Amino acid sequence: MKKSGFSATKKMLRKITPEIEAKFEDANRENAEMIVDLAKVLIPERSGASRAAIRNMPGPDGSQLIDFGPKAKVIEGDKAPRPFVNPALAATKKKRAVRSRKAIRDAIKAVK
Repeated sequence: MKKSGFSATKKMLRKITPEIEAKFEDANRENAEMIVDLAKVLIPERSGASRAAIRNMPGPDGSQLIDFGPKAKVIEGDKAPRPFVNPALAATKKKRAVRSRKAIRDAIKAVK
């Protein structure tokens, strides 16, 4: 197996600035918020308590953790089709991918 471009990639990764990291964090946050918003629309609940429990929480490294609430397992079951999680993920897949690719493309342009 031959490695190529590893040194250049390693050099570029050392040039990542806090501004670039902030762009990645923004893209991750926007992607998570989009999933949360759609899951809140799709959840089969009348009272709104489970809907209000859906939220995303930022991680210390710029990641996002989406909490679908304490009743998500009860509503969906262990091996159920996840009626509001999977459709929310599927419906936002392309837009999330585009946003992530744009953040990566902007980071590459910034460090070149």
